[in-house]
Amino acid sequence: MAYQPKRRGPAGRVPQSRGRDAEGPLGAGWRRVTKLVVPREQGKGVVVKQGQVVRIIAIDGPQVCDFNAFNRKNPDEAFWSGGTRSLEGTHLTVGHRLWSKPPWIRPMFTIVADTVKQRPSRLGLRSHDLLFSRCNRRLYIKRGMPGHANCQDNLAQGIRPFRLPATAVHDAFNIFMKTCASRDGKQFYVDPDARKGDYMDLRAEMDCLVSLSACPGRSSGPVTRRLGVEIYEPVR
Repeated sequence: MAYQPKRRGPAGRVPQSRGRDAEGPLGAGWRRVTKLVVPREQGKGVVVKQGQVVRIIAIDGPQVCDFNAFNRKNPDEAFWSGGTRSLEGTHLTVGHRLWSKPPWIRPMFTIVADTVKQRPSRLGLRSHDLLFSRCNRRLYIKRGMPGHANCQDNLAQGIRPFRLPATAVHDAFNIFMKTCASRDGKQFYVDPDARKGDYMDLRAEMDCLVSLSACPGRSSGPVTRRLGVEIYEPVR
């Protein structure tokens, strides 16, 4: 059974939202401090401070976002895909947390809003994936597609301005990616359920550097698109 975070009292309440028109935690008392666009099939990095909320938006339509995270003060403490999968489940939504790798094993982000409306699936397909690893240059070479854009290089592009090496890139949280594992253990994906304007909000539990890739793979659908990124903070 996936770990279920305890609900906290009013002072530490996890704001929640699932409807398309809901604002999640971002009503009165919040202000936008950053707005940027990740170009199609490219990567970008951004700092998210503790208590801020980063919103990942499918601004043009369905598009998978590969999400890496690092402790801003100690980048050796990075997102732990496998451990988060064990603690929270294979697919994440409101209330789930993203955990850092050992030896720290601390919450890095809490998901506080998710507007994607899941289409029913008899196979158990769900959005926001922790099953698949990031695509990379060598994988595309093996598939006969040398030179194909890939998430490994995109995520490295995002952290390069912050003087982190490409070797710091790790397996991602695949926002908007709809996946499942078959009875024989084979993993597969279908086109995302996300529609234009859908978003996920993640609240930072520590100061983080986030790297984002607008995934150039087929999991994003037949057409690759840009991603929108907004950061909000409480008004003091």
